[in-house]
Amino acid sequence: MELDITPGIQKKGIEVAFELVEIWGSDHWNGDEVAYVKPVRVNGTYMITDDTVVVNAEAATVIQAPCARCLQPADISVRGEIEEAFLRDREDREWSIADEEYHYKGHIIKLNDVVRVSLLQELPTRILCKEECKGLCPVCGTDLNQSTCSCQKEIGSRNPFSALASMLNEDEEV
Repeated sequence: MELDITPGIQKKGIEVAFELVEIWGSDHWNGDEVAYVKPVRVNGTYMITDDTVVVNAEAATVIQAPCARCLQPADISVRGEIEEAFLRDREDREWSIADEEYHYKGHIIKLNDVVRVSLLQELPTRILCKEECKGLCPVCGTDLNQSTCSCQKEIGSRNPFSALASMLNEDEEV
């Protein structure tokens, strides 16, 4: 995703509006592969000052990831805020990899990394297809949203904590 700042060069100190739309494929997040199922849209402004371009924008898309309970695909609408300064790459200055600054050359600013971070950090820690998702049977792997299995009745007796329940007497205080 590239932002051409040529229209703003003659307007230093003035915000210039822009809109970018790009189709992205897949990405890795939190140990899972996620897919961008709708185009990534970035709307905002940029302002040029000397060797710095300040970008203020909002990125939005729909990301598909596996449900944390049943592993079925779940679509999540995501919006991320971008407030970042990009410094012009100059021939006379060396940048170290440790610099936490974004740079650009010429009249093009590459926004992929900034947009990616802003979107992925807005994803929930656990993605669910629906709040009431029942998940998979821990014994046979049946999707409990679609059918039931006989394993559920056996789980109570094989639960390692069921022995603790027998130690409690309903009439006694703990």
